[in-house]
Amino acid sequence: MSAAAQRMSARPPTVTGMFRAGSIAMALTLATAGCAGPMGTIRPGPSVPSNLAQSADIVAPPVTSFDGSYQTTIRLAGSAGSGAILSWCETPGQPTVTVANGQFTYAVPHPNVPGNPTPTYPATMAQNGSFAGQITGGTISGRIDGTHIEGSIDGTGCLYAFAGDRI
Repeated sequence: MSAAAQRMSARPPTVTGMFRAGSIAMALTLATAGCAGPMGTIRPGPSVPSNLAQSADIVAPPVTSFDGSYQTTIRLAGSAGSGAILSWCETPGQPTVTVANGQFTYAVPHPNVPGNPTPTYPATMAQNGSFAGQITGGTISGRIDGTHIEGSIDGTGCLYAFAGDRI
């Protein structure tokens, strides 16, 4: 080995050389990361075995076996207030609930509250007849068993129970 080659191999790496190597490594990392985008919805098929399809993010078709109209009544099951505030929970409810495409909404008007607010609770049916939904101001849940519907609404300060039968 020549004297010049020995001096070059004995020299510590320069800042410029280290910067260049670091820049190349950074560029490769960014280029690789740029290729990894969102994969989208995973669907069963050749790349997703059917036994794993249930754990994938798959949109199930709506449950329509409970579709129809139900005549309901609602009652106050509890409240956070008393006296005049309790009257704010009074509601005529929604006399008819119509399930369509596995979904329905339940409106709860409050005629004794200034401005008559009417929160509407959306619900989605499950295969077993249960339903659930939520809005910022509360939740709805329950079940349809045969031709009978029963549920509860936990609203802002007022708790309700409703029930009815298919018409």
